Formats: sequence, C-alpha cells, structure tokens
Amino acid sequence: MLEKDTDQLIHSLKKAANFKVVLNEQQEYLIAEDIKTHLNECLILKNKSKAAVLRRAEITEATGYQYFDGKRKPSREKMIALAIGMELTLDETDLLMKKTGYAKLYPKHQWDAAIIYGITHHLSIQQLDELLFEENLSTFL
Repeated sequence: MLEKDTDQLIHSLKKAANFKVVLNEQQEYLIAEDIKTHLNECLILKNKSKAAVLRRAEITEATGYQYFDGKRKPSREKMIALAIGMELTLDETDLLMKKTGYAKLYPKHQWDAAIIYGITHHLSIQQLDELLFEENLSTFL
C-alpha cells in the first residue's frame, strides 16, 4: 500500500466539491480493514500456527478460527489478545490495530498503558489479567 501524509488526505477532503470523486482519487491510500488478511499476514510473519496463537491468546478455537477466516470480527480487546498470542512487538501490534481499523494503544489510557507494559515485558494473558485486576481495570478473561 502506498503512503500519503494524513494532513494531505484531510486537505483533499476539505477542499473537495464531491465526496465520491475525492474518495476515488484517494482510494489507493485508504486502509482496507480486512481483518482476515492482516491476521494471516501476522501468522506468516511470526511463523505461528492458528492453534498456538489461540492457546496463547486464551481464545477458544471455535471463535478464533472464525476471526482468522473472516466470518467474525474480533473486538479491539480480542484483537489485542490475538496480537499477544502471536507475540507481536508493540510496533507490530499498533500496525495491526491501524490496518484493521482499531485505535492503536494509547499510553495515556490506563488500560492501554497496562497492555503496553504487558506487551513490552512479554506477559501472558493471565499475567496481564492479574495486573489489570490489581489496577481495577477490565480483564481479558
């Protein structure tokens, strides 16, 4: 995918007389939220099996395979669990979130800050849940 500065895209949208015309002109720069493709790209990148990722993410196989097959869309929380299951770095996790239409992890949000800590310190979902629970934040499980 080609990159174009976000400010340039906003400028084009602001000055456009017709949304459909500007949308067609900018189509190659837009993010396609194809979760199935992006999840499977990460599997290949990390050389992981779906089953291993789902075990590490603590997501049932029935539900997880629906995510990987594009039959079901994971919530932001489940997408983060999948990233943890694939052992993605923080940068890889943020890129996955961006490509799939979710907000990247934001360190000024307490829940996100805990997740950032967990990813960078290679915590498991259970270890992260303990941390989240201790801080009175919503847990994965």
